[in-house]
Amino acid sequence: MIIRNVREDDFLAIAELAEKCPPMVTERNSIYHIFTRFFSETSFIAEDDGAAGFILGFISQSDPSEAYIHLLCTAPSHRGTGLADELLQTFIDTVKSRGAGKVLLITKPVNQRAIRFYLRNGFEHVESGRMVESGPVRAIADYNGPGEDMVLFRRFI
Repeated sequence: MIIRNVREDDFLAIAELAEKCPPMVTERNSIYHIFTRFFSETSFIAEDDGAAGFILGFISQSDPSEAYIHLLCTAPSHRGTGLADELLQTFIDTVKSRGAGKVLLITKPVNQRAIRFYLRNGFEHVESGRMVESGPVRAIADYNGPGEDMVLFRRFI
């Protein structure tokens, strides 16, 4: 298993793997292409005879002390192996070395696996604005538009 920075030509493999990661939203291929082209320094792919996982993120241009994780996904065959932890730590180490002191991300309230993962990895649940009940943590109502409630997490690094 190797973890390396993404390359532009990784975007289709990332798109294919993302389809195997419900309930994560599958993006248009162009979104994965944008990350592999313009955010390759802070986005990573794990390979084990093909794509085994990825993390796509960036450092904020408007506030370089903040980094954001857009997506983290591991292949079903690699879940429970610690790969997601390795990808997350690779991202955190990278953005911290570039001056970020905080990592933010959002996830859907139905993605209980992701919620448990981020809480276990030192992220704190952030409440802001109008909150709605959504299981073990409350979600920010309409965060991504009407009816698109999201759970916001942050971790100081």
